[in-house]
Amino acid sequence: MLLKQRLHDQKSGLTLLVLFVLILAPISAACMRLDFLQPTNEKLAQALSLLTNSAGKEGVVFTLILLLLWTGWGVRASKTEWLNKAIQLGVLLVLAMGLKTGIKALTESPRPYTEAMTQALVLPSAEHFYKLDTEQKLAVMNEIAARVSPTRLANWKKEMDYSFPSGHTVFATLCLVFFGGILLEQQRRISAAVLLMWSCSIGFSRLWLGMHRPADLLGAALLVGLLYILVPRRYAFSTKLLSRVQSR
Repeated sequence: MLLKQRLHDQKSGLTLLVLFVLILAPISAACMRLDFLQPTNEKLAQALSLLTNSAGKEGVVFTLILLLLWTGWGVRASKTEWLNKAIQLGVLLVLAMGLKTGIKALTESPRPYTEAMTQALVLPSAEHFYKLDTEQKLAVMNEIAARVSPTRLANWKKEMDYSFPSGHTVFATLCLVFFGGILLEQQRRISAAVLLMWSCSIGFSRLWLGMHRPADLLGAALLVGLLYILVPRRYAFSTKLLSRVQSR
């Protein structure tokens, strides 16, 4: 009964998450044919790199502030409602990022670009890359610098950890279900559609740059969906907490 109620309460965000997966399916299939050792449009690479940064450590704070202003602008809600939403968002972010890090360490899935380096004969296997220290990893990457887009290579050098699940996609889909769900509840469908397109673009950028496989994106979406269902929207202690703060 509780699960059924949770699903009902979160249906707006979950609907957007399902749409995210459906839109990314054909895009992922097309990206499977990418050859990271072939010449590419560098302006496109730079645009996708800038886009992917909006869901990475370079841009998460800015993105969160923008989304908070976007969803909260002109909306009338009680302080208790806002506090509940803030707690829910905080719990989701901490759990999602913590579990993402743990799953990466457990699965030890090599990033797609390591397979390209194996194809270029600078590595004996994709797994061997993770036996190297940081300087050795960078040296191996520099061996194929002439054959790889400079922007792609710069992204590879920034993230030399494991692949599954995609952290950028975890953040993008978390923003989609949380903020997109709020936008749909506010009947702001165009805004929700824009947010959906942004999250899908993040997924595409991760595939195109050689940072992730489709399974990494799907794993991220499933992780976020599960957490979104399990993490409560309302907290009994929020009213008491707000009263204490206001009484000071």
